[in-house]
Amino acid sequence: MVDYYNDEEELDSVDDDDDRSFRGRDSEEDTEDASETDLAKHDEEDYVEIKEQMYQDKLASLKRQLQQLQEGTLQEYQKRMKKLDQQYKERLRNADLFLQLETEQVERNYIKEKKAAVKEFDDKKVELKENLIAELEEKKKMIENEKLTMELTGDSMEVKPIMTRKLRRRPNDPVPIPDKRRKPAPDILQINTV
Repeated sequence: MVDYYNDEEELDSVDDDDDRSFRGRDSEEDTEDASETDLAKHDEEDYVEIKEQMYQDKLASLKRQLQQLQEGTLQEYQKRMKKLDQQYKERLRNADLFLQLETEQVERNYIKEKKAAVKEFDDKKVELKENLIAELEEKKKMIENEKLTMELTGDSMEVKPIMTRKLRRRPNDPVPIPDKRRKPAPDILQINTV
C-alpha cells in the first residue's frame, strides 16, 4: 500500500525550498521585470507596426483589385462575366426554341382550322345546292300537277267573257268581227287548290 501522507510531506518540503530560492531571486526579478516591460513595449510597437503593415497591404490589394475591376481585367470579374454571358446565351437560345415551337404550333393550328373552315364551307355549299335542287324539284312537280289538273278539268276552268248586252246596230258602224275563243295562258289563271 502506498503511503500518501509521506508524499504530501515531501511536497511541502519542496515548496519550502522553492520559496527560499524565490526570495533570493527578488532582486534579479526586478531587473527582469524592467526588461520585460521594455520587451512588452517593443512587442506592442511591433504588433502595431505589423497590424499597420497588414492594413496597408490589404488596402493596396483592394485598390489594385478596384483598378483591375475598372479596367475589366480582374480574374473574378472575368469569371463572373463569362458565366453571366453563358447564361445570357442559353436563355436566348431557349427563347428562340420556344418561339420556334410556338410558331410551329400556331401554324399547325391555322392550317387545321383553315382545313376545317374549307370543309365546312364545302359541306354547306353541297347542302345548300341539294336543298335548292329539292325545292326546285318540288316546285316542278307542283306545276306539273297543276298542268295535269288543268288538262283534266280544262273546259270548266276556262274563263268566259262577261256577257254584254247587244245593242242595235247603227247604220254607219262597221260590222263586228266575231271573237275567237282561245284558252287563256296558265299564268293568267288563278287556281285555288285546297
